[in-house]
Amino acid sequence: MTGALENDPICHVEVAIETPSGTWPTEGFFFAPAWQHVERQLRHATRELQIDDTSGWEATAGGKKLNVRESFRKNRLEGRVVIRYGPGSKKKRRERR
Repeated sequence: MTGALENDPICHVEVAIETPSGTWPTEGFFFAPAWQHVERQLRHATRELQIDDTSGWEATAGGKKLNVRESFRKNRLEGRVVIRYGPGSKKKRRERR
């Protein structure tokens, strides 16, 4: 049942992932199913960008921290989304202590 739903904006999100090592995809956006967990696409981006260690990294979109173990839909992401994925801020870490 891919045909008609393949580019349906309700079922898909257009995504670009920015990291300290670069952006994936290098140009434009890719389509991801809205039901898919964000972490799956983050793993794919880190593989493509040859990033080995993402310990302590956070994903944000529109200034909001994402729960990467949840879907794009549950994170209320729709349309075109730029995810910033990188080390969490030191200020936030100090506040947690």
